[in-house]
Amino acid sequence: MNPDLGIQFEKKGTHSKRKLRDLKIKFHLTVKSFEESESEEMAAILAISAHPDDESLFGGGTLAMFAEQGHNVYILETTRGEGGEVGEPPLTTQEDLGAYREQEARKAAQALGVRDIFFLPYIDPYMEINGIARAIDISLDEFTKAIDEYIKKLQPHLVITHGSNGEYGHPQHIFTHRATRKALADVAPDTALLSWCAWYVPAKYGRILNRDDRADIVHDVTPWLDAKIAAGLCHQTQHAMFLRNSGAPTVRDMIENTESFHVWQGTLPRDLSILF
Repeated sequence: MNPDLGIQFEKKGTHSKRKLRDLKIKFHLTVKSFEESESEEMAAILAISAHPDDESLFGGGTLAMFAEQGHNVYILETTRGEGGEVGEPPLTTQEDLGAYREQEARKAAQALGVRDIFFLPYIDPYMEINGIARAIDISLDEFTKAIDEYIKKLQPHLVITHGSNGEYGHPQHIFTHRATRKALADVAPDTALLSWCAWYVPAKYGRILNRDDRADIVHDVTPWLDAKIAAGLCHQTQHAMFLRNSGAPTVRDMIENTESFHVWQGTLPRDLSILF
């Protein structure tokens, strides 16, 4: 990466205003200088998700936007969601759930326009309905090294992952956030990093927002909502859980048209500000 290239984050507005209509924070990535040939290259964006469906529900509209703009969007699933639900009525068995959810995730990625999706080999711990969620049983160093390999392989300009509170406190979401930050610190300290579900008010589903991560970007994804809904509908095994947790009457009704992000760090070789 050219050391002369960089970004500047410019935030307009103030987070102290409590209504969404007053929250007018804009995110500008301004390139200081770059070669003409570099300006024509499309960016690589990597979403790192704890389970299949997290990226679709929490950042699917933004991923679809990037894909529509011609950027190369990738998803890295840290598990196949083997510990989740099998559907109501059952669509598969608990034993085969990981393989089934992988196919759901691949269909969702296609709906979002994602270029490719990858899966780490870790097993999502089983969780009973309304039970206690757990993180995968490996060390932070091992988890970080596994993520390192994909960052080195894909060389993303932007990484998007879970927030520091794990949205609603899910241990694997928190673990994925920690490992992703450590991986970037180890191998790509200048790469831009955003976390989804950043805190803002009012929000339709405040339950899933990370209260310690103030929103730097509050993004209306209505133009890409159909793609986000299509992706959400692909995760059929989890639909009963979606509705139980959200209280929405249908999956379509629970898909949010606003996505929010916290900026953790950033250096990009091109300007992506027009996409927000």
